[in-house]
Amino acid sequence: MSHPEPTPEDSWCAERSADVVACLQRAGLEHGRIGEWPAWHVMPYASLWAVESPHRPEWIGWWVVCGDLPSDVLAAHDLATPRDALRAFGKRWVLHGESLDRGDVPAAWAHLPHEALPKHAAVLKRRGAALQVWADDASAWPADED
Repeated sequence: MSHPEPTPEDSWCAERSADVVACLQRAGLEHGRIGEWPAWHVMPYASLWAVESPHRPEWIGWWVVCGDLPSDVLAAHDLATPRDALRAFGKRWVLHGESLDRGDVPAAWAHLPHEALPKHAAVLKRRGAALQVWADDASAWPADED
């Protein structure tokens, strides 16, 4: 029995899954299982992944975003849906970009060389705004995500 060739979407999502693992390792976060498929994605730009809580099996403990943007992780405490998580990443990134513009460097970006900060500020603000637009686009979500 032959296995079907993976589609470009399958391959892209598998690469993003590896990005999720790397992001969680960099952050030093204890976690359970990682979703087998993104909770939301727009190939080749962005994907959002649910990560199980290590203390509450079957519950989402973390959300990770990755793709053609910085990989980032947020605790899922008040972020019950993928749409909530996407909106929260967008807001956080816009605020971080604005902080970088003012010369205030959030801890998450302290490792960057000073001369790279203006470029990163612009990327964060653009990508953050795009995530918020996607989160606010009702046509991109099932009716029960409102």
